[in-house]
Parts: sequence; structure tokens; C-alpha cells
Amino acid sequence: MSTMSTLSTATAGAPAAATTPSAEPLLHATDLVKEFAVPGTGGLLGRADTFRAVDGVSLEVRARETLALVGESGSGKSTTARIVARLMDATSGEIVFDGEPVTHAKGERLRRFRSDVQVVFQDPYSSLNPRHTVERIVTAPLVYQGRKVPGGTTAFTQQLMERVGLDPDHHRRYPSQFSGGQAQRIGIARALAVSPRLVVCDEAVSALDVSVQAQIINLLRRLQREEGFSYLFIAHDLAVVRQIADRVAVMSKGRIVEQGERDAVFDAPQHEYTRTLLSAVPRIRPEWERARREAAAARAANPGPANPEPANPEEGTTA
Repeated sequence: MSTMSTLSTATAGAPAAATTPSAEPLLHATDLVKEFAVPGTGGLLGRADTFRAVDGVSLEVRARETLALVGESGSGKSTTARIVARLMDATSGEIVFDGEPVTHAKGERLRRFRSDVQVVFQDPYSSLNPRHTVERIVTAPLVYQGRKVPGGTTAFTQQLMERVGLDPDHHRRYPSQFSGGQAQRIGIARALAVSPRLVVCDEAVSALDVSVQAQIINLLRRLQREEGFSYLFIAHDLAVVRQIADRVAVMSKGRIVEQGERDAVFDAPQHEYTRTLLSAVPRIRPEWERARREAAAARAANPGPANPEPANPEEGTTA
């Protein structure tokens, strides 16, 4: 389905896409290895030493599911994400997408793969061209794919901006005129432009304030319900992962040390490294949580001028 038809369907109020993950993998990566040469080694004729950032990683992402790849900085999770998205070539290993090998895809096959797999990066400002307007940024993937949009790029961009919670009239503004949360929404709109089947979120909320993180997470979850695509969600914040993931894979020193259903990993971690990560998650004291729930109930019972309800409490439109 094209993005324009998807937008039209969503606008018409059609039922959201099913969110139950499929049993068949959409993406299957096997024994991925990535080695980097160590600077200053090898000399003129010798062979340079290598550092193995990804060491035999195998994972799969099913249709309509969210697989979270978690671990501390330097664990290899972002490198794995870039290999999966074909932004970086693996030293060895295999990537299969929808039953078709894409590890060495080139030309038209690689172009089609990059339409199916889009990336939302950690720092929205560094991933958005500061000299381009929102309209040009959002439609750039279409230009790369050689597509034309019926009705013109302006109407197309405005529809996407509205879907991600931005003012459609701001389509001619530049990235510097938006807050960090708004700039990340632009990055999400750009990813949606080509109707992807898998979206790789590489630390997509880690650079945002906590309140803005919640808004972006809710936006990502809503878009997945509506569009039915999958996420490979890279993160080090397990509190965020618990909100969005269906399954979790834990990485340490370039290897996956544990993976499974979200609740199984969180409630009964099997690997010592996973237990260490979970022990670092801040715990909310029960009396604080009880007070928070009571305050929320009081606001819901008396939504007067002193407790105004936001226009969109789930996502907001200003972040």
C-alpha cells in the first residue's frame, strides 16, 4: 500500500491494523560479525589488528512486533542496527528480509530494501539537513526512490506532519526552528514517507526529556497500530523498553547474551548481565506511586480550570 493511500485510509477512520506479531520473521539476521581495524597497528606491511564490535549476532524481527535490542554503551547494539539497515556492511553473516537474502544486495534490490527499512536516529538535528525545509526533508526518500506523489509534495508533507503531531502549516520551516521533540517527529515523518515495513529506532528517544520521551513512545505505538509495521528498537533505558517492546534481546560485548518475551526477561532474567542492567533501573517508592495515582484520579474527577486537560493527553503536539 502506498503512503498516500495509507494516509487517506487513516484519515477516513478505518480500523487500526492488527498488532499481534506474526509467527513468521520479517527480518532474520544470522551470525553477524563486524570487525574494525585498530588505528596505529600493522605498520607498512603488517596486518592491522582488528576489534570485533559485533560477534556472531543472530536475531529475528516478526511482522508487526517490536524487538528491543538493549545494552550499555559500547555493547554493539547500534552497530548491529546499522548492519541490519544496510547502512554498514557486515564482515560476515547473513541478512534475510521477507524471505529474500539482502546481505549483498545492490542497485534496484538495495533501493527497494531501503524503502522497506527506514531509520529514526538518536540526534534529530544531526540527521536533518539544516539547509532544507521540512517539506524537502520529508520527501527526500521519495526523490531517492524516484517516486511521484499525486497531489504534490506539499499536501503529502502536510498530511504526514499532522499524523505525527506537527502543525501542517510549518512545512516550510527549517529544523532549527523546532524543539528536539518536534525535530524527532520530523524524522519519524520522513521514515513514514515510503511506507516502510520495518523501522529501526536507534536510541530514538534517549536524547529527549523524560516527558517528551513518553510522547514520542506513545506516537510510535500509535503509528505501529495504524500501519502494522515492525520496530527494531535500540535502547539502553530499560524503563523505556518495557513500555514498547514485545521481545527483548540483551547485548554485551558484541554478543546477545539473553533474549525472550519482554515480561519473561524483565521478571525472570537468566543472565547475570541482564540482572545487572535491571538492578540499575530506578525504582519508584510505593507511597510515591500511590500519591501519583490519587492525584491523577482527583484531576480526572474535577477537570476544572485549575486542572485543564491537554488537547491530546497521549502525545501532545508541542514537544
